[in-house]
Amino acid sequence: MATAGETTDETTDWGQVSVLHWQGQLLQVRQLGCDDDPPLVLVHGFAAAAGHWRANAPAFAAAGWRVYGVDLLGFGASAQPFLVQDNRTWAQQVLHLIEQCIQEPVVIVGHSLGALVGLTAAVARPELVKALVLAPLQDPALLKPQPRRRPWQQFLMLLQRWLVPWRLILWLFSRTWLLAWGLKAAYQQHHRLDQAILRLFARPCRRPGAARSLAGMTMGMGRRPPQETAPELLRRVTCPVLVLWGQEDRLAPRAMAKAVVRLRPDLQLQVLEDCGHCPHDEDPKRFNGIVLAWLGETLPP
Repeated sequence: MATAGETTDETTDWGQVSVLHWQGQLLQVRQLGCDDDPPLVLVHGFAAAAGHWRANAPAFAAAGWRVYGVDLLGFGASAQPFLVQDNRTWAQQVLHLIEQCIQEPVVIVGHSLGALVGLTAAVARPELVKALVLAPLQDPALLKPQPRRRPWQQFLMLLQRWLVPWRLILWLFSRTWLLAWGLKAAYQQHHRLDQAILRLFARPCRRPGAARSLAGMTMGMGRRPPQETAPELLRRVTCPVLVLWGQEDRLAPRAMAKAVVRLRPDLQLQVLEDCGHCPHDEDPKRFNGIVLAWLGETLPP
């Protein structure tokens, strides 16, 4: 087991890579495991990619799951168009993967934004999602209800987003030293911030379409109707749900976890000690064990 100061430098390249077309855009998909095994879809968080599940996909495949990971539109190696999109748009991409490639109900494991996307997909098409892991679920609406904005306020928001220097922000974020500093806010276990993870987050920022894509998704997330935010989606989800949270998470504070439990006290919440915002990568052995044990108890063989 690595200790502080050591680097693991694992590869983020797992599984067989293919391309999926969604509304004329290319999505990169990873697949690992036997074709006869039940399917499990991994959905990454904001600014990440399917490679962020480097320490989870092989373990889930070894445990008898057919594992898929998709780079959501705008992230990883997928297309980066200017498209006003929010969690509903990304959920459509996950559902498209299920319908076109998997063709049977799946388990979804989502991290941060990916958890919100998985939750959105489970509510939109409950017949396609048989269980859901939110690890963690990040949405500012869990802390403060989204206000209803007047037309002039919506216009001002759009104008502000166009004036934001997205290219400069992404250029700064792609600098390795600054990226490493920023990711330390997400990782409690800093030794897991190896070169492979830094490359995973930095490369998409350097692509030509990154700035316009970020502008579109920022606009979309800011204009979501209240019924498409986490609080309302939690009230409507019907499949079994496991919620995992890092005890030292500074990006999705424990107040969000408390809000989830308050909204749905029937959901199971487990807190992982000594983990930050990325428990799946910070302590993958414990994370994988919890998820696999819960799936074994929750789903029929």
